[in-house]
Amino acid sequence: MRPASPSRGPGPRRAAALPFQGEPSLASEACYEGLTFSGADFNGQAATLVSFQGSALARVNLAATRLPKLDLTDVRMEACDLANAGWPQAHLGWCRIEGCRMLGLDLSGALVRHTVFQACNLSLAHFRAATFKGVHFRDCNLRGCSFQEADLRGTIFQGCDLTEAQMSFAQLQNTDFRGSELQGLRVRIEDLKGAIADPVQAAYLAGLMGLRVTP
Repeated sequence: MRPASPSRGPGPRRAAALPFQGEPSLASEACYEGLTFSGADFNGQAATLVSFQGSALARVNLAATRLPKLDLTDVRMEACDLANAGWPQAHLGWCRIEGCRMLGLDLSGALVRHTVFQACNLSLAHFRAATFKGVHFRDCNLRGCSFQEADLRGTIFQGCDLTEAQMSFAQLQNTDFRGSELQGLRVRIEDLKGAIADPVQAAYLAGLMGLRVTP
């Protein structure tokens, strides 16, 4: 099956998913719509302006791919390998990404909207200057991630490990950290204004500000 011509609508689209049939290679400016990819190996491939619409990817190897301005809209990814992939200025909208290996993934300058990351290993991933709208990280490993200068307003981190994550100059108003590990979080005091924390986290963050919390 040949990829469809590019189509970049403003919202999610639903399509009956069909098995992908074709060579295991990604074409620049191609739109793969309404397809199911299972066990495909795209390791190390490079292409620009690739789009996946209304598709499902399971156990797909996308490690070390170089896909600038990738568009994922209404996509479900399960148990995929995205380690060390470079997807700067990507768009992810209405996606569910579950149980994926995403160590060192580069989503710098990306726009991520209405997307759930569930039980993913995102250690050392790069989200510098990315924008998040309606995003939920749940039970994810985010150790050493860089969210520097990112817009995280309203983002939810639930049960995540943010040890030594970098959030300097990030926008954190209404960002919900409750239930996540913040040890070694790298952030400026002024960046924390308006962030949501539980009592244990509040005591730790107060320590970053030089305050002593006593009973």
